[in-house]
Amino acid sequence: MERNITTATQGTLSTSRKLIATSISTILLTGACFASAPVWAQESNQTAKQEQTAEAKDKDAEGDDTEVIEVKGIRFSQRSALDRKKMAGTITDSLVAEDIGMFPDKNVGEALQRIPGVQLDRDFGEGQGISIRGVEPGLLRVEVNNVSAQGFGGSRAVDFRDMAAELVKSVDVIKGSEARLTEGGIGGTVQVNTRRPNEFEENFLSVNAEGQFNDLIDDPSNKWNATGVYKYNDDLGVLVNVTGSTKNTMIHALRNTEWARFADYDNSPEKTFEDADFANVTDKAACADTADQGACEQQWFDFSPRLPRYGIWSREEDRLSANVVVQYRLTDNLQTHASYTHNTRDKHALDLNLHLESQSAARIDPDSVIVDDRHNVTYFETRAATVTNRTLEFGWDQTTEMYETGFEYSKDAWRVEGQVAYSRAEQDIDSRDTHITANGVAGVQVDLDSRGAPEWDFNTGYFPNPDDPTDTSDGFDVNDPASYRSRSRYKYAPGLDESDEGMAKLDLTYIPDSDFLTLIRAGVQVRNQGFENASFQYNIIRDVGSTYENPETGETMEWTMEDQIALITGNTFQSPDLFDGYSLGVDTIGNYQAVDTYPFIDAIQAVSNDFTSRQDLDVRTGNYDVQVDTQAIYLQTNFETYIGGMRLWGNVGARYVETQTASNGDVFERIIVDQVDEDGNVLTDPVTGEPLPGIEDTDHPDTFNGRKTVEEEYNDFLPSLNVNLALIEDELVLYFGTAKVMSRPKINDLNVNARCTIYRTSRNELDDLRDICTAGNPALEPYRAKQFDVALNWYPNEDTIIAGAYFVKDINSWVIDPTTRFDVDFFNDGRLFDVRQKINGSGVTTKGFELQASTIFSWLPEPFDGFGGAVNFTHMTADDVGLFNQLTGNELPFPSQSENSYNVTAFYETDTWSFRVAYNYRDEYLINPADRSGNPVFVDDSGYMDAKFIYNITEDFRAYVDGRNLTGEVKSYNAGPRRLSDLQWSGREYSVGVIYQF
Repeated sequence: MERNITTATQGTLSTSRKLIATSISTILLTGACFASAPVWAQESNQTAKQEQTAEAKDKDAEGDDTEVIEVKGIRFSQRSALDRKKMAGTITDSLVAEDIGMFPDKNVGEALQRIPGVQLDRDFGEGQGISIRGVEPGLLRVEVNNVSAQGFGGSRAVDFRDMAAELVKSVDVIKGSEARLTEGGIGGTVQVNTRRPNEFEENFLSVNAEGQFNDLIDDPSNKWNATGVYKYNDDLGVLVNVTGSTKNTMIHALRNTEWARFADYDNSPEKTFEDADFANVTDKAACADTADQGACEQQWFDFSPRLPRYGIWSREEDRLSANVVVQYRLTDNLQTHASYTHNTRDKHALDLNLHLESQSAARIDPDSVIVDDRHNVTYFETRAATVTNRTLEFGWDQTTEMYETGFEYSKDAWRVEGQVAYSRAEQDIDSRDTHITANGVAGVQVDLDSRGAPEWDFNTGYFPNPDDPTDTSDGFDVNDPASYRSRSRYKYAPGLDESDEGMAKLDLTYIPDSDFLTLIRAGVQVRNQGFENASFQYNIIRDVGSTYENPETGETMEWTMEDQIALITGNTFQSPDLFDGYSLGVDTIGNYQAVDTYPFIDAIQAVSNDFTSRQDLDVRTGNYDVQVDTQAIYLQTNFETYIGGMRLWGNVGARYVETQTASNGDVFERIIVDQVDEDGNVLTDPVTGEPLPGIEDTDHPDTFNGRKTVEEEYNDFLPSLNVNLALIEDELVLYFGTAKVMSRPKINDLNVNARCTIYRTSRNELDDLRDICTAGNPALEPYRAKQFDVALNWYPNEDTIIAGAYFVKDINSWVIDPTTRFDVDFFNDGRLFDVRQKINGSGVTTKGFELQASTIFSWLPEPFDGFGGAVNFTHMTADDVGLFNQLTGNELPFPSQSENSYNVTAFYETDTWSFRVAYNYRDEYLINPADRSGNPVFVDDSGYMDAKFIYNITEDFRAYVDGRNLTGEVKSYNAGPRRLSDLQWSGREYSVGVIYQF
């Protein structure tokens, strides 16, 4: 008898997120006493298990009456993930796809959020990037089949939306370290593994079609996948996996943008905040006697919303992910493979923005302002605001590619593995920004609720009559072209960037004849990573009442109000309804006439007779390119012995890495010289007799305006130790691990771009004038950390884990914000400068614990044996972060780190159908140390619920329906209590699909 147990993922609950969060938190804290955590056997044990499994299969084949139970679906994936944990060399968590095309979430990042210690950031409602144990995405290492995945825009952070889940067989999140692992992930390493053709015994084909629906979008998205395997024979196979989709996403946003401090509106004797330089000043009037009266008085300034505005941003994407693998076993000892992976996202982006620009005291009527007890402005009326109707429309194309080939040779106790790979990422953003403005609008009433969410009506605004301040008859109409009586603008700002990496490595493994050493590994690796970018810009600006030259006749022409109205008329369209289907809690404009980008561009170019294209533009200054070369060697030994009858095993090793960087960028060196008379004599002050201050000599031979390259190098020795002790054999294991890890500086921090001033004057010594630069820092050392893990893991059976782990990561060379360093040989040419740049600081220590439990209730009687689930909880804190609240002086938390996060997954599975529901929660986290008001900005806590139902129509044909963000969560930012900065609603998403395999 063959029993097929299939799959399920995520379901529907109508409860509010806050209630769910409270309930689950109570359950987790109550159950925390069941803690234990992941532990890991070593590779020799994995080989032994594989051999035992093969022997068992051979024995089963000999007996006709043997019952074969084939485990598939959720049970298979959960059991396989536990097996990968047990067999890993260091502290690791894993996810395994239930079946071809059935990874539990829509992309790899969303799946990874289910793992303890992993926290997901979302963009347009989709999982985008992850942090591991609080370490930001750019300091993680992400690999696909051991090849580096590339980020965009000079960031090493990988956007997981570029990885279709259908390509993935399994994902390992490695939180510890081994010498054999490629360095670069100070927070951890994510290894994405795809399928290979020789995993299949015969030809195979799977096809999947899916329709997706979103609350905010009229047109549905579609997605399809085809996976095919062709076996020429037992030794040669080809696998092709292709996923294509049209993906439409949207956000509706209500924003204050930032908070600022314009004035003391409430005249309260209480300070809004205390500046340490004026802590002894308790009366604002006393500021007149201080050295800086303005800075002192700002202590009493109230917090005001800087720029209330609406946003409707949409993305229409054509996505394609493809993977082709050829695998060939030449002999019993030698096999080789080659693969190519291609991902593209061709996006059409449309961003509608309607601004009420009230970002100064002069734009607000001070007599109208109401302030609450926290010194937050809760109501104001504009006095001279600007209304900007702005549309950005751009093509945004992203491509990543990976080429990889390798071989494996094994004979007796030896195994040799080699790999050569190349990966690249390219991004091209063709941005067109069009907007129309109205200056001097008075009378717009802005009311903020208890969250700080703003509500206003543009049409209460008017243009003041300078002859009669009481006259409000010249009203502003947001949909009337005649109301935009100030400016029209077209800004074209395309840009592109590309990163790539070439890699080659060779690994040698030997199984010694030893009672203690079970495996010896050694290897070498070389890599070359490059990044370059370029940006361009071009503007057409027309201000009413200003004059411009007619490019045809050369005559001076005035841009009149009639010209402005003629340009706008007919070049707008009606926007969608703001927050359609979502209860925002405040009223909005609903919809409005937004600038229609391309007709507007055609009109303004025609009237200006200016048809500049991208090909006509020169690259702007400030672009840079960086090369990073590394060479690494490692030695690692695995060991096993017994202590007091308990099995002790693990590995110890070290990795040595040399790194060379070459940063090329724009450098401007200006020369300051003495003022001299016509005879070359230095001019002096007639009163003091001292030389006059110097002036810039633009023709000086030492003036430089061009490109320079700065080269640097460093090396790292990275030891690691992982030890496991089986307190109960195959059931209860204590794990200990420690290692030194590193992650190279962010590419955009390594840029050499510099603006320098060099003094060649007689006053140098008199005024202690020092040559200065403001620049990037090609000499940055890498982020380095020492980490420690201890874990206890209990496996009561093959489907169950109850676990707990404690971790500490001491990052001792954290990169901090720009500061001035003195007497720096910045260009490595012997000249010394005082340079303001980012530098390596003393670092930060993060620590925390993870709890997790998962099981399948297969021991219960039917029908309850189909239930299963998983729960995990992570708590993290950080010390000595080095970031401080500019207003209070209090230390800020580690950026991107939520103090608490948890996941709960429950499922029910039968032979014919399955259902899964999953909930993910994380606390608020720091996104910006300070906005314009000096307040830190946080992303609010959030919880997302997803669900999936699958029905097996036949053994080979399945249908499913799923839902994402079923509780209607929003992404919101705040700058403190009652200071909402940004609120984004991306809707709920539902999918219906079918899968056929044969």
